Amino acid sequence: MNIIVVGASHAGISFADAMRRNGFAGGLTLIDSQPGLPLERPPLSKAFLQSEDSDNDARFALRDAGWFDANNVTLIDGVTVAGIDAPAHSITLDDGRALSYDKLVLATGAAPRQLAAHLDGVFVLRDPDDARRLRAGLSDAQSAIIIGGGYIGLEVAASLIKLGKKVTVIEAADRVLARVASPLISSHFADLHSSSGAVLHVGSAVEDIISDDGKFTGVVMADGSHLAADMLVVGIGVLPRTEVARLAGAEIGNGIQVNASMQTNAKDIYAIGDVALIADDLRDDLAGGLGGRIESVHNASDSAERAAAAINGHAPPTPQAPWFWSEQYHARLQSAGLVPVPGDKVRYVRRPGKREPGFSVWSFEGDALKAIEAVGDPAGYMLGKKCLERGLSPDPDQLGDSAFDLKGFAAG
Repeated sequence: MNIIVVGASHAGISFADAMRRNGFAGGLTLIDSQPGLPLERPPLSKAFLQSEDSDNDARFALRDAGWFDANNVTLIDGVTVAGIDAPAHSITLDDGRALSYDKLVLATGAAPRQLAAHLDGVFVLRDPDDARRLRAGLSDAQSAIIIGGGYIGLEVAASLIKLGKKVTVIEAADRVLARVASPLISSHFADLHSSSGAVLHVGSAVEDIISDDGKFTGVVMADGSHLAADMLVVGIGVLPRTEVARLAGAEIGNGIQVNASMQTNAKDIYAIGDVALIADDLRDDLAGGLGGRIESVHNASDSAERAAAAINGHAPPTPQAPWFWSEQYHARLQSAGLVPVPGDKVRYVRRPGKREPGFSVWSFEGDALKAIEAVGDPAGYMLGKKCLERGLSPDPDQLGDSAFDLKGFAAG
């Protein structure tokens, strides 16, 4: 059997690794639009961005060159898929090469939403090339405006502050991390950024982007005020890269639609990672249902393992609650489950950590635990994740008391 994987980031590499670990001896080819060895994505907004040694980027590689040789995995980098003949089970690359497959796995990920991409001094951050351009642009910049107060925007803000830049963050929602975090966690990180020197404009919108001779110079806010800066970083979310799937005739929604085994409606074609869209009623019911499209390293690995199991015939991975993490300044946020949006039935409980100033926030919908977020409290995070995966919901009124035996409760 010959398998081609389009995309060689976390999902694509994890799939190839899972196949080889479980005894698959057929052909494995990874096709990646980025040149060179595939790199880890989480460090791009942190250690990679702060690194001054561009010649040493290989230390961020997902796998070194020896891994590909040792596992007989062919990497074709710096090319894209230009066409797919699904009935003939073949693809055409933009360099003219044609390759045949028995199974095709799409790990095409997502692309950042753009604003004023035609201007010099405007950046996004998703791929290694994006990070390289942003890092190079920092050498001539003393100030930056970041549009978007999600994970990427805030992680970039922290990195730029550490590099001595003046940073302004603009978030249209009424709080930072509004889409992914509880109000208590949002407040904590807003305070952390403000105390570290970042200027936050929350609940504010950009009316216009200003330029001079093709170079970004600032923004006009909805209230008419002007903010000047040397560079603009746009972090307003992503769009799933579905173009290749469309070529194959796969069903598309907010991503490539797949079943619980990550298979599309197109024969012998699978989708994994950020681009895969799973129906709510097909996904394991952990933490209130994990259907939809999840953007995380955990989901990349988990979906890759599931696709590998379906293709290779070995046992699928044990279901887990989805987990996420972020590092900003000295703070590490770990979360599991999906945080519900505020509502009449939603309650957030703060629990002191094992050591100060660590703490965790537990999100409930009614009496059901939906998510755990921990800052500087790895023990609380692990216990919360265990509760989610065992379907256990502690009493919210007891949980906030540090004397409550959470460890005993999580043990069942």
